[in-house]
Amino acid sequence: MRIRVALLSIVMPGLGQLLNRQYIKSVVFLIIEHLINRLAHINKALLLDMNGSHREALEIINYEYAMFYPGFYVLCVLDSVINAKVTKDTRFIYWFILAGLSGTTGIIYLSFIPMPIFTVGFLMVVLMLIGTVYCSKNNK
Repeated sequence: MRIRVALLSIVMPGLGQLLNRQYIKSVVFLIIEHLINRLAHINKALLLDMNGSHREALEIINYEYAMFYPGFYVLCVLDSVINAKVTKDTRFIYWFILAGLSGTTGIIYLSFIPMPIFTVGFLMVVLMLIGTVYCSKNNK
């Protein structure tokens, strides 16, 4: 299985498409990801969150754009895994749906989560990795 496609896409949406040789889609996804990331101030909030300034991280996030980011992020990774044509079994998609829902729900409840930005992102990545491993195990 080309698990590296999913791993690259998890690092940054659009890189998995680049590995799949979908160059135009890759560039479009990279531009959209950077635009949403910049408008939502996700990197700045993650930096503050990782340095212990959790309240400041919550204040700097633009929630209108941040709500859109988890769904876009998960769909980019899912697109790269599906287009890698690793399996015809589509049950692994449920892990990606769960990752997107937990990310969006996590954005809503950030003020109740310890290390909020990191925790929500980490949970999404773990769920997508479980889905990818599930996909590779059922590749028969």
